[in-house]
This record gives sequence, C-alpha cells and structure tokens, in this order.
Amino acid sequence: MKYIQAFFMSLGMFSSIPCPYRPWNEKARHLMLVFLPPVGLVTGLLWYGIYLLMDRISIPLPLQTAVLILYPYLITGFIHLDGFMDTADAILSRRPLEDKLRILKDPHTGAFAVISVGILFVFCFASMLTVMEQVHFRQALDIAEGNPMLALILIPVITRCCSAIAVLAGKPLAHSQYKQEPGVKKPVTEVMAVSLMGLAAILAALAIGMGIIVQEAAWSVPLVMAGAAGAYLAAMLGAVHQLKGVSGDLAGYALTIGEAFAIVVLALLS
Repeated sequence: MKYIQAFFMSLGMFSSIPCPYRPWNEKARHLMLVFLPPVGLVTGLLWYGIYLLMDRISIPLPLQTAVLILYPYLITGFIHLDGFMDTADAILSRRPLEDKLRILKDPHTGAFAVISVGILFVFCFASMLTVMEQVHFRQALDIAEGNPMLALILIPVITRCCSAIAVLAGKPLAHSQYKQEPGVKKPVTEVMAVSLMGLAAILAALAIGMGIIVQEAAWSVPLVMAGAAGAYLAAMLGAVHQLKGVSGDLAGYALTIGEAFAIVVLALLS
C-alpha cells in the first residue's frame, strides 16, 4: 500500500494530471523519487496520445507543434521549467558561489531566465515542426509504418530516471528539500530501484516497439533516448560544477535540457 501511495504522491507532486486519489503518507515521502520514471511513462503516453488525436482531426501542423512543445511544461505545472529558469539565472550570472546560491533561491525572475526560455522554445518549436513535417509528408501515421513520434512515449521516462538517480545519489545543496538529516545513510537500494524501474520501462517499451515497427524507425528511438540521457548528464554535471551540489531546481534544469535535446535529435534523425 505504501508503494501505491508513493506513486500517486509522485504523480500529484510532479504532474498536473487530474487524479481523485491524492494520498499523503509521510513514511512514503522518501519513495516519491523512485516513482518518477513511471510518472514519466504516464506523461509520455499522454504526449503521444495527444499527437495522435490532433493528427486524426487534421489540426494545422504549426498549431500541433505548439501544443506538443508546450505539453511537457503544462502537464508538469511548470515545476521543471521553474527549476530551469532559476538555475539558468544562477549559472549565467557568473558571480561568486554565494551569490549564485542566493540567486537560485530568489523567487524573482531575472533576464537570464527569460532569455534562456526564449532560446529553449525557439529550438524546441523548430525541431518539433521539422519532425511533424517529415512525418506528415511521408504519411507515416501508423505504428506499423514506423512513426518516429513513438519516441515521445519514452523521452519523459529517461529524463525522470536520470533526475531520480541524480537527486538520490548526488550531494544535496544546503537549502535542498532532499537534504538528509546528519547520520542518515543514502538510500542506495532506492537508487538501484529507480535505475531498474527506469531501465525496465525503457527496455519493455523498446522491445514492444521494435517488434512492430520498421527497423529504421526502431533505431531512431534508442538514439533519441541516448541523446536525452547524454544532454541530461552534461547539463547536470555543468550545474553541479557551478553550484557544488544537487537540488530539485537543478534536476528540473537538466530534465528540461534533456527533453529539449531529445527533440532536436529526433529532428536530425527524421
């Protein structure tokens, strides 16, 4: 029961998906991050489902593109985008560490955050529109025809798997909500659990996908996943080097970059 509660607690905390069951069990709070990858799978399935729905009712491609690139931020209640903006403000300030940490905690939005979001949206829109045009012109609208948009299902899974591992295994910043009390050991078993859950979800989806789609489209999925994981790792390492620790804001920063880069890779492979 504790694990079921932890899943719905994670779903309620890290998404804006309507759910009538919103339990809170303080004893299950530390398990919320473990269920980030399954929450990512729900997010990805809805993302792909929205694409299919819009495609079937023939919504213009630019409008479809706008909805698809805004969806990841809307479905999460902008929680990860908020972390992206806060971290971008802190890192790009190029100030001493103490000032960067102060900026990271500052609720006000700075110029660097606004500029970073503008750049993010431009790249995401251009990349998603490229993919949509290629899929439309090829008329590859069904899974059996090798639709590269299947990658939308797995992008949120891999980025949230990376986030859970980074937060659970990394050194938390002093103000991080994930900072543990002195003397409390790291939940190594939970780090392993989140790794296995994420890996199992990815392998299961890939196995199903590769069994029913053509080889060309099948190979694009793991390449997009590798791009998302690689971009996440690079963004997180860069942020940790600058700020000397991990927090929820940094996880949101790296997750946003990872998902954006995955769309760029998808465009390059389309």
